[in-house]
Amino acid sequence: MSILKNALDSIAVGLEDFESPDERRIMSSTRNIFAGILLLFKHKLCELSPQGSDEALIKQRVLPELDATGAVNWVGKGKKTVDVQNIKERFDSLNISVDWSRLDRINKYRNDIEHYYSTQNSQSVKQLISDSFIIIRDFIVDELGDDPKSLLGEDYWRILVDVNEVYAKEKQECDLTLEKLSYYTDEILHALQEYHCDECGSGLLETEDLGEGAAATFKCRACGTETHYDDIVNDAVNEFYADDAYSAQKDGGETPVVDCPLCGFGTYIVHEGICVSCCGSATHECVRCGCNIPPEELSDGDICGYCTHMWEKVMAE
Repeated sequence: MSILKNALDSIAVGLEDFESPDERRIMSSTRNIFAGILLLFKHKLCELSPQGSDEALIKQRVLPELDATGAVNWVGKGKKTVDVQNIKERFDSLNISVDWSRLDRINKYRNDIEHYYSTQNSQSVKQLISDSFIIIRDFIVDELGDDPKSLLGEDYWRILVDVNEVYAKEKQECDLTLEKLSYYTDEILHALQEYHCDECGSGLLETEDLGEGAAATFKCRACGTETHYDDIVNDAVNEFYADDAYSAQKDGGETPVVDCPLCGFGTYIVHEGICVSCCGSATHECVRCGCNIPPEELSDGDICGYCTHMWEKVMAE
């Protein structure tokens, strides 16, 4: 059985699981759809593997071998195939385009629904199906040069299209309710629009409140869980800046968020100069030396760490 057929079968079974009234099959749905996407990627790597290389591009171990002419050929070894990170690296090297942030979101949801979310239903999986639709459609068209409706079959293609359209409409409706509130900064709105329910993982967060966002109660349209602004805003903002924070830690640079130096429990957005919980703003420029105070040194005072150290040193003499 070819990898491509395995991929299509896995996606089809995942969609059948999604359509089933048995909510126990929700977890199976996420596993099968994600597995099907990875198999599509591996199919592409198989297509690009040199003839006689034992499908080298999908193997984790690739070793050099000499052929009868003395030329060096790279040949795949063993049965272990590439994982997500290997695929990313090889696609990048081969100039194959994939929306990795969307795929990472699918993968994270698949993992979270197995380990963390206590509520699971077909409504909560809509975003995963919608994201999967975009990945599958774009990859089949752009990289496989095929028609997704023909390849998947009209029935399964229709499920993907319908779920994507319904989710997009519901997401737009939810986002509009959030936009009716006022926030300390628009970054909070953007973070809440990207927030996913702690109970089921759905991105369909909405509110019936008007006026000040900090006083609002929010509800997950998928599972009905209600929560207050104070209970979700810090997690939402930290998650919104997670990639930037990771890049700053890994490659150097200024971290986008820190614990609020004023209230101590809120998340402080550095470039906005505001805490999402208490709305406080710290002094970012040292009054003694005029230099910017690093995010990690922000406090309820107005002096940088170096000047504080020098002042303490003078006082001790």
